Amino acid sequence: MKSQMSGFASFILIGIVATCIVFNGCGGSATAAEGTVIAEFEWDGKHQITLEEMMEEIGELPDYKQRKYKDKSGLEEYMTLMAESRLILCLAKDQKLDEDEEILKKVKDHLHKLMVDKITETEVEEKLVLTEEDYRLYYETNTEDYIDTEHVELTCIALGDEERAAEVLEELKGGRDMIELATELSDRDELVGPGADDQNPGKTGKIRRGAFPEGTEPFVDAAFAAEVGELHDSVIKITVRGKSYFIVFRKDIHNEERQKTFDEEGVRRNVERAAKRQKRKELMAQWLGQLRDRANVQIHSELIPDAPEEEEEEVNEGDAVESEETEQEPGESMEPKEESAMPE
Repeated sequence: MKSQMSGFASFILIGIVATCIVFNGCGGSATAAEGTVIAEFEWDGKHQITLEEMMEEIGELPDYKQRKYKDKSGLEEYMTLMAESRLILCLAKDQKLDEDEEILKKVKDHLHKLMVDKITETEVEEKLVLTEEDYRLYYETNTEDYIDTEHVELTCIALGDEERAAEVLEELKGGRDMIELATELSDRDELVGPGADDQNPGKTGKIRRGAFPEGTEPFVDAAFAAEVGELHDSVIKITVRGKSYFIVFRKDIHNEERQKTFDEEGVRRNVERAAKRQKRKELMAQWLGQLRDRANVQIHSELIPDAPEEEEEEVNEGDAVESEETEQEPGESMEPKEESAMPE
């Protein structure tokens, strides 16, 4: 039933023009059919659907939807939905929904949006042409956006119990495999904080300075100061939001800050998107400026009233207590801040 209703909605929303044609065809006069008639029905006159008409509609669908209607059964499904959607529209016409003010306003708003989109495509999108030189110039002008800052990667076991952390450190000093031990602790839900990834226990990913909240400085400083490949010789205790963590780690990777190259994986793709976005904004601003000049637009800002000042809400003690209780759980507070993505 849900699938059928989805099909109805898809056909009813095919387009404003198509809808108007169907409404007109439901007014009592028979619809003209030029081509091979594959479906017909009676509703204040005879209405027909042709093969050519159906294939034209299918051809306007996105490619992934067209694939659904390639074989005979798919075409029969589309034909049925097409006929059913027209029946629904005929009933809507009988109930004078084509005269409903709310619907007509939505039709007008949608028509205006289509017109704006079309003229913008003509005046901006079709002129949005960039060359290899444009992309390289954008990269060279914005090299600071493409810096891979200094970072380390660790194998880390963080626990909430100091004695257990000390036991883990002794096991590792005795030759125990760190990933194997981290996996066991993860299976028992003992891991907290960095390295507590169920999918990759013990691995922290990239850690950058400032990535963790206040209170984690002893851990971060030790991570950057340690030698690559060596197990840190003691358990590091930190306290975050009143919660204590006891951390054992081995430093696996330390990469110094470096400038990413234009042809590096991910950089070029990002540069292309960013350069196009910048060029689009420039073209849009230029076009809109020309329109304002042509129309001699005048803005009377002094006539716009100031927004009323919002009154500060009083917070009682009960609200303050509730606010504290709904803060982030301590176990989650050691999670690193999400790394900043390259500018889109």
